[in-house]
Amino acid sequence: MLNRSNRIPLYIQLKEEIIEKIEEGKWKPGDAIPTESELQKLYKISRITVRQALGELVSSGTLSRIQGKGTFVADPKLEPIRPALTSFTKDMAEQGNRTSSRVLNFDEVKATDRLKRIFKNPNLDMLQVLERVRLVDGVPVGIHKSYLNLGVLPGINLEKYDLVQGSLYEALRSEGAVMGPAEETIEAGQANAVEADLLDIPAGSPVLLINRTTYLKSGDVFEHVKMVYRGDKYKYSVKLS
Repeated sequence: MLNRSNRIPLYIQLKEEIIEKIEEGKWKPGDAIPTESELQKLYKISRITVRQALGELVSSGTLSRIQGKGTFVADPKLEPIRPALTSFTKDMAEQGNRTSSRVLNFDEVKATDRLKRIFKNPNLDMLQVLERVRLVDGVPVGIHKSYLNLGVLPGINLEKYDLVQGSLYEALRSEGAVMGPAEETIEAGQANAVEADLLDIPAGSPVLLINRTTYLKSGDVFEHVKMVYRGDKYKYSVKLS
């Protein structure tokens, strides 16, 4: 039963009840949860309260709805834990997932004033851009748009590498790149129409926006990448010490 004397709204209490059942393993990924009317009778609450709780759990990716079938416990979100700079491919492989990519663009572009500032080079002319949709077990979960200053790695040739199935960072290491530190900013956002189409989600859906600037050991900036991840499929963890 929910506590009506508690200041916490009933729909939040119901959300916590459902999350607790999932975390305790009583409801497992793929299991159908009780219907709205069953939850309404079980907890003696209104249908509006039930719908608000379920709607927020669906939006957060804890539950998923299948039209005409019901509401189900969603698969756990993909969760890389960041003790060091690693590739998306490696992060997912360590969790037992199969990754692939759909390359949208692989070309040279003129460096804008903003990119010149990011790369700390006012004389920068051209950058290599690599834009990919990242898939895990065949499901699109993210979009990566990487700008690469290959001028700091003379003689590098990425065209001989498989960037559909493989890792960009592993290709760079194979070409002699020695990675240094990286700086990241992380914020919440909403998918625009193009991102939503690529990620197979409704426009306006919550997404995680990550911007990363990566250095070589020499101190040169060689990459700036914008990453857009589905909020219902991906979360981000950091180890602090």
